Amino acid sequence: MKSLSLPSLTSNFLQRSGIQIDNSFSTSWKQLGFVSMLTSCGFSKRSGIEATEVVYLLMLWVWLKVDTISMFAKESLLSFSSAKKDVLYDLLNREDLNWRKLQLYTAKKLIKQEGKSKVRAFVVDDSVKQRRGKKMPGVSSHFDHLTGRCVMGQQVLSFGYASDSQFVPLDNELFISQTKAQPLTRKFKDERSIVAKRYKQSVAQTKPAMVAGMVKCALGVGIETDYFLADSWFATKPIISMTLEHDLTAILRMKKNKMKYRLADKSECSAAELFKTQVKGRWQKLAGLPYQTKSIVVELNLAETAKLEPN
Repeated sequence: MKSLSLPSLTSNFLQRSGIQIDNSFSTSWKQLGFVSMLTSCGFSKRSGIEATEVVYLLMLWVWLKVDTISMFAKESLLSFSSAKKDVLYDLLNREDLNWRKLQLYTAKKLIKQEGKSKVRAFVVDDSVKQRRGKKMPGVSSHFDHLTGRCVMGQQVLSFGYASDSQFVPLDNELFISQTKAQPLTRKFKDERSIVAKRYKQSVAQTKPAMVAGMVKCALGVGIETDYFLADSWFATKPIISMTLEHDLTAILRMKKNKMKYRLADKSECSAAELFKTQVKGRWQKLAGLPYQTKSIVVELNLAETAKLEPN
């Protein structure tokens, strides 16, 4: 049998003396109370192997990062379960299961175990996975910042919780642009299902609206932070307004566009003009650190039209 190529962290963990993967997973499974979480999230099967057992195997597969779940058809893994790969694929193809809710509940348990952290922040970022299949649904044209060109693929918006000791994924959304979007090859079994609704959101919603929805869901289950971190793509007025609404301090890398910032003397400058007139040649040293900084207090009008009073 071909040996599995595992990630370095996983491989190092499995090579520790006395480590038994089934015992480690079983312990974590019980500590987090996965059975009760699966029940509250509506995971069930009418017949055959229980849904909790199938989800257990799927999580083991994700952790090992093996390309295919056919690994569970091998005789060496029959000690975990009698489930074959068809059972696993059937559960993955279910349109009524709320994986998003399960992920959020799991994250809440992990964060609660951490205790009170000094630094807590929501973090958001997007990534593009290039796909070349001409008939693959959900694929559209996206600008890839890594390559500097537009590619056909899937854009995933990732949302997580960061503290001074860990990072926990909270949520994700698939964003489908209006450019060269490839339609579904078949209809959903039920247009009211969770998967069908999420697909419609990926087509109809903007990325700022998706971010606002994910933040609202996280706060709704009791996951609280003090900061909101994102790169320059998310440095927009709707995002800043959303953070103010939820009492979050936004730490953003602002875009080098024509957005105007008002100084104390009521003059207005773009980001490039601010750097040229207020920052360049005026850097200040940070005590005890090999870095320089410059702080400027400005006002930004968050209204849709510039004629309204600034916030």
